[in-house]
Formats: sequence, structure tokens, C-alpha cells
Amino acid sequence: MTTTAQPFGRFERTLAWRYLRARREHGGASLISIISFVGIALAVAALIVTMSIMGGFRTTLINALVGGEEHVAVYIGDRASQDEALDIADIIREIDGIRSVSPSLQAEVLVAANGAQTGARVRGVRPEDLATYPSLDTSGFVGYGEGRFGGDTVLVGRFLANRLGLIPGSRITIFGAAGAATPFGSTGGRKKEYRVGGLIDTGSVDLDSLYIFMPFEQAQLFFNEREQVQRLDVRLDDIYQSKEMMTEILRRLPLPASLDDWQQRNGSFLGALRTERGVMRLIMLILITITALNIITGVVMLVKNKTRDIAILRTIGTSRNAVLRIFVMIGATLGFAGALTGLALGVLIVVNIDSVEWFLNTVTGTEIFPADIYRLDGLPAELDWREALFTTAWAVAMSVLVTLFPARAAARMDPVEALRFE
Repeated sequence: MTTTAQPFGRFERTLAWRYLRARREHGGASLISIISFVGIALAVAALIVTMSIMGGFRTTLINALVGGEEHVAVYIGDRASQDEALDIADIIREIDGIRSVSPSLQAEVLVAANGAQTGARVRGVRPEDLATYPSLDTSGFVGYGEGRFGGDTVLVGRFLANRLGLIPGSRITIFGAAGAATPFGSTGGRKKEYRVGGLIDTGSVDLDSLYIFMPFEQAQLFFNEREQVQRLDVRLDDIYQSKEMMTEILRRLPLPASLDDWQQRNGSFLGALRTERGVMRLIMLILITITALNIITGVVMLVKNKTRDIAILRTIGTSRNAVLRIFVMIGATLGFAGALTGLALGVLIVVNIDSVEWFLNTVTGTEIFPADIYRLDGLPAELDWREALFTTAWAVAMSVLVTLFPARAAARMDPVEALRFE
């Protein structure tokens, strides 16, 4: 007669726990089971730390990228006057989720200073719109936007300034492609000398190596685009809603216009980040799976050591399914304990990443993350609880899955054959 013990009830849990904690000489869990527990814990912790650091890098890079450029650009061209462009800006500004809208003008130029020349890009920016660049510190800017037509003070990207040997107060000559318009045509390329009022540090290497900010009115005058606005720079509360916002802006615009967003302009870069993150996640999940496979060896050895006990249980009426569940619980317990330990260890490392970095610097005697190379203040880490919980769940699931094979072998054991030589 088969016993009717409740599935995963007290009887099965008691046996699973007793077998799991029994000493090796009594046929309990082997050293391989302990190694499996430690391996799963370290693999889970490694995945959480790795994905958190990659997430921190991604967030830092994207913040630097979008900190110096518009989230959505609305290109108006010569189809609207400045007054019409500002009216359009007011319409866009009424959309929920729009942080700011500002007119912009941009052109390629040649710049010269201290005997050196290089190409650059001038962006016309009103002084009041500098606040739309969240990572830009305007406290050190002197004279920007002051004077007739915005004055003769510009802001230069810090890497561009280093290339030309510029500091605040230096003089720089800007050469434009088109000169002043006359009744007889354009007078050819024009140039003008400006004073450097400060250095731009948006956090983006590309922008800070290329851009010069010029007062908007002065840029209109220099490029012969008086009362004209090339485009509107739109900033969003949520940069990842740029596609939806573009659709809504197009729906409300009173005239045709072309739009693009930061994701379109940086598609290859974002694609590389997604691919790298996906491949790294896959590699680490495979590592966790391989580590969980060690549980098979531990449970197989436990089944072999407990052959007599299994035969007796089957003889007194314990069902095959009950035996199966007992050994599944053993593997699941190892995986669950290892995964939780790894979760706690990984979160602890991520939360204290600065202390971990300091410890590694002290142990190795060198700076493993030099700020002058990476241009970051420290090792970035951003804990994603969904990622951490998914990793933990994956480790537990793999532990249960690999335990099914030896557990089924134990459940199918013939008690007569098992006791023949006892």
C-alpha cells in the first residue's frame, strides 16, 4: 500500500533536509555539492556586478551623449521667419513631457588660434538656453551674450581648447564659409576674432572636441541669417520617449518639417551597447548553467549513497513521485541557497562599489580605473533589481532542472534490485 504523504509536505521536506545536512561519512551531501553551492553563489554575484557596471557605463555614456545635444531636433530651414519659429516653439512647449524648446543655428567653420588651425562647428545658443544643457557648469562663463548682437564672446569645447592652446580670455579667429551679402553677390568667406569666455564641458568627448557656442544673435549676424531660425532644439523629461514625442510634435505642427532624435543620430552606438549587453548577459547565464550542472554530480553521488534508504522507503510504500520530489528539493535547496547568497553578495558589492574600487587599488598598488583615461570620477555601477532578480530566478530554475535527471533515476529504482546485495 502506497503512503499518501502530501506532496512537498513535512515528510518529504524532513527527509530532503536530513539527507542534505548529513555528514559525508553517513552518506550525506558530498564536497561537490558544497562546491556547487559556492559556484552558483559566485556566478550569480559576478553576473549582477558585471551587468550593474555595464549598466552604469551605459547610463553615464548616454547622459554625456544627450547632455550636449538636443533630444529632438525640429528642422525648419528657410520656410519660417524667426517670429514664426518662436510661435512654433510655443506650440511644442505645450506638449506634456517637453522640458524646453529653444531656437538653434549651426554651421561648420575653420578656427585659428596660437598658430594652429582646425575645423569646428559653431552652434548659436541664447544665453538663457545654456540651462538646457544639464551637465554644463555656467558659473565660470564671463561675458557670454553681453553686448550688441550678443557680443563677441564665445564658449569653446574643452578638448578643442586644449588642441588650440586656449584658456578663458584667449582670442580665437573664426572663418565662415559665406561672407556678407551685397547687391553684387556674396563677398566670399568672412572671418572675425572672438574672445573665449569659458570652456564647454558637456561630458561628451565628441561635442567638447568640436563645438563652439556663440550667442544666437551673433551667430545669425556672422552667418548672414538675420531673423532666421534653422531648427528648434527640443529637450524631453524622458529621453527614451523621443519617438512618441516626435509623432506628437508632427501632429501639432502648423507647417511641414523634418525631425530627428538622439536615438536616430546615435543608432550604431546604441546598437553596439545593446549587443554588448546582450552577449555579456548570455555568456554569464551560460556560466550559471554550467555551474548548476555540478549539482547533478552531487545529487547522483547522494542517490548512490542512499540506495538502501531509497529501497526501504519504496518497500514501505513511499511513491516514486515522493522520492522524485525529495531529491528535487535537495538540488533546489542548493541552488536557492547559492542564488540568494550570490544575490546578497552581488548587491553588497554594487552598493559599495567605491570601497571595492579603493580596496583593489590598494591591493594592486595601481589605479585600476584611471580618471584621466576614462574621464569618469569613479567606477560607475547602477543596480537593476529586475536584472538581479532574473539572475537569481535563472540560477534556481537551472538548479531544479538539472536535478530532475538524478531524481528520476532515484524514483525509478527497483527496491528488490537495490536490496539484493545489502
